[in-house]
Amino acid sequence: MVLSASSEALLQDIITRLRAEFAVKDMGTLRFFLGIDVRRTPHGFLLSQTKYAEDLLDRACMTNCKPTATPIDVKAKLSSASGTAVRDASEYRSIAGGLQYLTITRPNIAHAVQQACLHMHSPKECHLALVKRILRYVRGTSELGLHLRAATSPVITRLL
Repeated sequence: MVLSASSEALLQDIITRLRAEFAVKDMGTLRFFLGIDVRRTPHGFLLSQTKYAEDLLDRACMTNCKPTATPIDVKAKLSSASGTAVRDASEYRSIAGGLQYLTITRPNIAHAVQQACLHMHSPKECHLALVKRILRYVRGTSELGLHLRAATSPVITRLL
């Protein structure tokens, strides 16, 4: 379980109450959890999955692939009916599912991954090409992550 609070005093109070009811082991400051690297900054938290992305590229045998600037070709339309079926549909599902988990800290690939996941039931070679393009994009941007900024109240902000 990961605990967070608006103040150290509140966090300690929560831990004390949990210890009164359960056997709790405090593992200290959060650094790595479920494949997500967590770094605290004066302005909030940086979440990244660099190691997970590298492992996913390795699993897909694309560690040394040429990076691409975008995760999807916006002009191409993927058909679910036409094309040759992929040789190993379970491998396709595994890699596409891995990309789906990567969207936790990489919302910039969410649309492309969603398009690839639409075809999990019967993937074709054109869908595999999309997955490989997303992986090539990840290859060039594996160090990107999500910055959660500290705020006194939850606010949705406009990015410039």
